[in-house]
Amino acid sequence: MADKRERAHDMAEKGLDKLVEGDKSGEKLIDKAKKLDPGAVDELAREVDRDKEKAERFGGKR
Repeated sequence: MADKRERAHDMAEKGLDKLVEGDKSGEKLIDKAKKLDPGAVDELAREVDRDKEKAERFGGKR
């Protein structure tokens, strides 16, 4: 079960990377990951939110 979650998480992460690069095929990867394990995709979304908050908090400090 953990292996399935890890595969879905990795797949969603790759999909997100592709989207950031402007490659719309990332959406298909994320959709596949959702079918494999929706919880893993939700987990990745929470990780991205945390990273965004950290970046915003420390972005102005130089």
